[in-house]
Parts: sequence; structure tokens; C-alpha cells
Amino acid sequence: MSTHIAKQIYHAILSAKRVLLVPHQNPDGDALGAVTAMAGFLSNLDKQFEIFCATDFAKNLSYLPQIDHVHTDAEIWEKPFDLIMVFDSGDLRYAGIQDYIDGLSYTPKIANIDHHITNEKYGTYNLVQTTASSTSEIVYQFFLINHVNIDHNIATSLLTGIITDTDNFTNSATSSKAIDAASKLIRMGAHFDIIKSHIYKSTPLAAFQLWGRIFSRLTKHEDLGIVYTYLKHDDLKEFDLADDDVAGMTNFLNAISDGHAGMILKEHPDGFVKGSFRTTRDDVDVSKMAQHFGGGGHRKAAGFKVDGPIEHAIDHVLAELEQLFGGNGILEPAEVIA
Repeated sequence: MSTHIAKQIYHAILSAKRVLLVPHQNPDGDALGAVTAMAGFLSNLDKQFEIFCATDFAKNLSYLPQIDHVHTDAEIWEKPFDLIMVFDSGDLRYAGIQDYIDGLSYTPKIANIDHHITNEKYGTYNLVQTTASSTSEIVYQFFLINHVNIDHNIATSLLTGIITDTDNFTNSATSSKAIDAASKLIRMGAHFDIIKSHIYKSTPLAAFQLWGRIFSRLTKHEDLGIVYTYLKHDDLKEFDLADDDVAGMTNFLNAISDGHAGMILKEHPDGFVKGSFRTTRDDVDVSKMAQHFGGGGHRKAAGFKVDGPIEHAIDHVLAELEQLFGGNGILEPAEVIA
């Protein structure tokens, strides 16, 4: 991590009168963990701050400290901010605030704190560490560099981010640094039992029934070596579930031994389809695949959005990938090989 940039952001926070914190759209545990941890720090400084999210967040994250400060009301942007801090977002479009930034009559300082390899370095300050397990791990290191006191609430937020982005220390993002940070956060008072009960013990029976349907749709595209499935918005309505009730399904694609990568497409009510790629192979970079559709992420986990409906999205994505790879298999193009 760049100590110089971490200190620059720290001094920008101290000199700012009003700060805006922004996680990405449809925020996961890492995005909200990093944001609420920073909110706890700002609260301890008695700084004026707001948290804006372009969408609602999953209800199982409602236990996070400072979560009551998260708002989706665009009126927040009518107030001036000295510093805007964007977390876990490779670009301002993914954060859902590009249009808001473009429409400002002033030029605020932007702190970009992220761990995605596809980050566009859009900030005044870019604290981007692609080897970190999570953005929350970066925020943890930021606090250590600047000698910030990490109380039990901040520790709970940071531990949430590390646990969720490593899928409870089971995916490729897991590292010795992540495990060490988690251990120290628990010693600092992080409420591990609360995190565990909300993240891993809150899935309703209907969600497992829906997962069964999604698993039954698993298909392997032989030429591409991709195993894929999909979720219709009508499925959620039928089972009376929200999208976050099936959020953890994507990581199950890593358990499939067939194919070079896994993909799940989720249909949203406003017409777009969100796609997620996963792989466990070292010679496949799914972030390059996601970038082809305007998305991004990590080498082994990435996402993107395309137009719906779901049937069109499936045909479009597979056809584009077939054209990209020339029908020679997913490992052929140099741009997706390590």
C-alpha cells in the first residue's frame, strides 16, 4: 500500500468540512463494511458526513454500525462536499454516481479506495491495491498507517468486508494478510458472532428451493468451456424473495470442476441483466471477459451488465464470447491468459 497516498487522504479528511461516502450500487458486505468503517472514523472526529448509495442494500447487512446514515435520496447531491470518498468501485459508473459528478458546479476532491484490477484511477487520490483481499482490508491498513483508533464498531464493519469478500476465507482472495487482519480485528472487539449469524445463518427455506431451480438450469457451453445458469426476476416473485436472498449463489460456481469458468445471469426488474463470472484457474482472467461487456473486477471474479430480457442476454453474451474467442475455446485469446 502507498503510505504517501494513505496519508494524503488522511489529511484531506482532516481539512474537509463535509465528506460524502459512496459504496458501489447494490453494495455487498465489503463495500458497506468499508464505508461504515470510515463513517465510524468520521463520527469519532465529529466530521459532517453523508453516505449515498445509488441503490438499496441487502437487509442482512442492516446490523452494520452507521448503516442508518446510508441514503439513496439524490437530494444529498444538492449540498457541497469538500471530499467525496468512493469505495470498492472500479469506476464512477459502477458506483452509480458518474452523472452526479458530471453535474456538479464545483470540483470536489475524490478519494478512490479500491482493490479491483480494472480500476480506472479516477480519483484525486487513488488508494488502489489489487493484491488486497477486499477494500475493507485496504481501509484497515489505512487506519493503521494513520494511527487511527479502531473501536469495536469499526472492527465489526471491517471484519464484515474481509469475511464476505473472501467468502469466509475460502476463495482465491484469501491471503495471510487477510487472515492476520481478521484475527487482529476480532481482538479489537469485532462481533464475529453477529456477522456469522447475519451473513451465513439468515437464508430462508424458499431461497434454497429457488437455488435448486437455478442449479437445474446449469448448462455447459462446450466450445467456450463455460458453465452457466440464470435467474429470472419472475423466479424471485414466485418465491417471494429478494435478490440478496440468492446473492451467495455465484460463489458456488467455483465448486464445479467442469469448464474453465462459471457464469450466472440475473434478470432485474428495470430491464437489465447482471452477469457474474467466476473461475478457479490461474490461466484465465475473467476480468478481461467482463470488460468486453463494460464491466470489470478481478482475475477470478468479475461482473458486468447487459440489456435484457434474460433470453436475449444469454444469447448475446454467448455469441459475443464465441466471436471474441474465435470458436477455439476460452483459453485461446492472449488477453485472457495470465
